[in-house]
Amino acid sequence: MKIGLFVTLECEAHEDSFAHLATIKEQVRTARDSGFDSLWVPQHFVTGPSMRQTAASPMLGYLASLAEGMRLGTAVLLLPMLNPVLLAEEAATLDYLTDGKFVLGVGLGYRDGEFAAMGIEPKSRVGRFKEYIEVIRRLWAGDHVTFHGKYIKLDDVSLSLRPRNPRGIPLWVGGTVEAAVKRAAEIGDSWQGPGAAHVDDMKRWWNLFHQTRVDQGKPLDYARQVSRECFCGPTMQQAYALAAGPISAKYARYAGHGFGGFDASAGEDSFRQFAKDRFVVGDEAFVRDELHRYRYELGATEFRFRTCWPGLPQEEVLAGIKRLGRIAATL
Repeated sequence: MKIGLFVTLECEAHEDSFAHLATIKEQVRTARDSGFDSLWVPQHFVTGPSMRQTAASPMLGYLASLAEGMRLGTAVLLLPMLNPVLLAEEAATLDYLTDGKFVLGVGLGYRDGEFAAMGIEPKSRVGRFKEYIEVIRRLWAGDHVTFHGKYIKLDDVSLSLRPRNPRGIPLWVGGTVEAAVKRAAEIGDSWQGPGAAHVDDMKRWWNLFHQTRVDQGKPLDYARQVSRECFCGPTMQQAYALAAGPISAKYARYAGHGFGGFDASAGEDSFRQFAKDRFVVGDEAFVRDELHRYRYELGATEFRFRTCWPGLPQEEVLAGIKRLGRIAATL
């Protein structure tokens, strides 16, 4: 079973950002040595002053040599806020740095503050998204590209570097509603779901993705990745004691942006109730059983795990990564 590490790029403002980079490097090395197949980074903008977050593109270049042999991917870049020509060039370079193992994951974005700071009207995001993907694919596919759209105009443009992979770079589209899943099936190579989606929603969305591909005659040999917040502890009790607070704090921040649905004020059992069928937190036996269940119920071909959140000690993060590596080797 293929498993990937979703790297936590954010840290609290009081933390030393340079020291945080050192913890990321150690986590990546540990994942690589534990048999992880892939490495993924997110993207957000203007997260200060309470949280600091390193930028996705330079971090991928920084980590590529540490993750030698692993796929690198984004989950997800906020495409409507980016310049598609610059992104096409950066993705092609990353494809060379990874020997053709780069996956470009893109999404619409949902935080009003990010759109405002980047000077983009949120109502234009779907139109920009579709147009930018078309532009990127054309630029990857050939030279002398001319394109006149609503947002992008190009005349006889050729990229400085086209992808290492002659078939192009896999483009995975994120989304959390039915329209987004259908869009992923229509214009993407696979779909990326959120780490907090209920298993029933994941099942429904993957079925919708697959049926849309069938209806449109699209290839069906796509990767079916399941993303999860995952902490594998020494015991069930210790796993919850260590992970509940840091994960709850993260989803309380998400709720502040109108995303995630987690109510931290609902009482002591709120995390357990929210985590059921959404997160994978427990000992090795529990985690192994959950991954078997996801393979059976969702047809998962691979997993992507976020294993670190601000507030979780580094030694516990590394121990959890090693336990996941042992589990994956037995699946």
